[in-house]
This record gives sequence, structure tokens and C-alpha cells, in this order.
Amino acid sequence: MDLKQATNRRNPRQHRSKERVAIILEAVKALIEENGIANLKINDIAKRANTSPSSIYQYFSDKETIILSLAEHFMAKIHVIIDKHIQELHSIQDLAQVLNDNFDDIYLLHKNESALRQLWFDAINIELINLATLDSYIKADKIYQRVVEVATPINSQELKQFILLMSIQFSAVMRLCFANDAGGTPEQFKKIYVDTVTLGIANYLE
Repeated sequence: MDLKQATNRRNPRQHRSKERVAIILEAVKALIEENGIANLKINDIAKRANTSPSSIYQYFSDKETIILSLAEHFMAKIHVIIDKHIQELHSIQDLAQVLNDNFDDIYLLHKNESALRQLWFDAINIELINLATLDSYIKADKIYQRVVEVATPINSQELKQFILLMSIQFSAVMRLCFANDAGGTPEQFKKIYVDTVTLGIANYLE
């Protein structure tokens, strides 16, 4: 599976077009941070990006498409974090530390990017949900492939299923970390999540 979705009306290939798309997405991110995702408007995006609405429509079919593209932008950042940390998994004894470090960096990204939090915590969009589900499959597969490089599974299918379940649950745990009435601290939720994943994976290994 590939994370890259057909969200752009046309996929920019030239350097100038890629720069223009990046500028538009930065404008979208800034406007979401200032006014909220519900108040996002094409005219405001065009004004912030110093372009015209018609220019925006050259790259994006509508506002929802822009939001999906911004989501992909943040997903790419998270994949960079995951890729960095799973390379530190040299044996199954490293798993807890790798998961801790990975959680901390992704939490920090969410903390620093209010637009990211609004995309995942406030927006109700079936396409965004589908994109997040696809992304969970991809992240789970990355983790699974790395785990089986350093350890032997008892049942490969069950191990895959467990890692996928934990990948999907990760977003719910992250949401709790930023909820005002969650009944716990980010550090407490992280410990529960990391312990659950570490012990759970160990149960599926020889």
C-alpha cells in the first residue's frame, strides 16, 4: 500500500509547481491555527498564499482536497519519525525504548502543531478517516517487518493483527493526551500504551 492518495487535481512535477503547492499548504496550516478548521475558506487561503482562487483550483479540486493534502503532509512527518526509531530496534529488548522515543517525538509534533491536532481531533470527514486507516496499515506493516527482522513470530498473522490494532489505537491514545478531561497525564497514557504493546508483541514471539 502507498500513502500517497489522489488528492491533488493534478500532481505537480515542476519545481515551481511543487513550491506553489507547499506555499498553499503552509497558508492552510496557518489559517487553521488562527481560525479553526471549520472556518477555512478558499478566498482566505488564496489571500494568505498571495495567489488567486483559480490558481488554487489548478492543484486542488476543493477545500476537502486541500485538507486531505495537509493531512498527508503531517503523515509524512510522522513516517520520518517512525522510520528513524524503528532502525534503533536491533533486538526485541530494544522495543520498549524504541516505542517510548517514538511516542515522545510524535507527541511533541502534535503539541507544536495545532493544525495537526485539529485535523485528527476535531474534523469529521469520512475521507480523512479512511486516509488515517490506510496510514495505520502502512505504519503497522513497517513495525511488523522490523520486528520479524529481529525476532521469530509464533504466529505471523496474529502478530500482524495485534500490531495493526495497536497502530489504530495509537491515535486514540494521542487524542487522550490532549483531552482536558482525560483523567490522566500524557506520561501515564504513554506508559500504559508502551507496556501494552511491548508485552503484547512479546506474547506472539518465540
